[in-house]
Amino acid sequence: MNPRSRLPILCILALSLISGAECPAAEQIRVTVTILPQAYFVERLAGPRAKVNVLIPKGASPETYEPTPQQLVALSESRLYIKVGAPGLPFEEEHLKTAAGRNPKMRIINMTEGMAYREGDPHVWTSLVAARLAARHIAAALTVCAPASGEEFQKNLRGLLADIDSLDGEIRRAIGRMQGAAFMVYHPAWGYFAAEYGLVQLAVEEEGKPVNAAHIRRMVDLARAKGIRSLIVQKGFDAKSARAIAREIGGEVVEADPLERDWLRGMKRFAALLTTAVRK
Repeated sequence: MNPRSRLPILCILALSLISGAECPAAEQIRVTVTILPQAYFVERLAGPRAKVNVLIPKGASPETYEPTPQQLVALSESRLYIKVGAPGLPFEEEHLKTAAGRNPKMRIINMTEGMAYREGDPHVWTSLVAARLAARHIAAALTVCAPASGEEFQKNLRGLLADIDSLDGEIRRAIGRMQGAAFMVYHPAWGYFAAEYGLVQLAVEEEGKPVNAAHIRRMVDLARAKGIRSLIVQKGFDAKSARAIAREIGGEVVEADPLERDWLRGMKRFAALLTTAVRK
């Protein structure tokens, strides 16, 4: 072989060695999740070993969003689907049946299997108990899909669990003296969080029912009785009614994002927000 003709081959081999720390696209596990925070868990555990498809985009409601045909195609091509598993997300079951029929080899796991769910409340990812369960279940499922990377997944799992434990400690130190305190939200996205840390979530919106003037008046009276001066709204949602309540109680509207892709950062931000929003 001509020495010059070997040069491109040598260059390709050199590039392969340099990029060896990254998983080639052909070896990536195609994973579909329902919401953005789940993508954080998969990416923390799998790193470049997985390509993540998120069904519900930023700013959409998990309770009402309908996946696009393109998203359903990506779902049916996935090797692994990780569902939230909590009640209140009916489309998971509706669309998973179709996707599973098209791709019988796709593994489907419930990331919160073993969790005690709140009736009708899908926001289980705001629970640190659920986060620990999710981390373990997802790591196990990734290992089944790519056994050769099992040790790597377990190492990443230990790191993620350590971060969750550290976050738990931070939250308890920050709001530990607020046991029994109430905070008011427009959309009831933080019920699991409140239950775990001894807080009371008061929600303006109830099970998706229309919010009328009489209900708003009751919430205003309740906020005054509890000394609540802040109303927490979900980032990206219409805050018109929330602003009306805030004016009545002489308070303010503050935003929180339970669907932030960086789950750890989002939870830290919410805990910090509560230290100023909660009134005992």
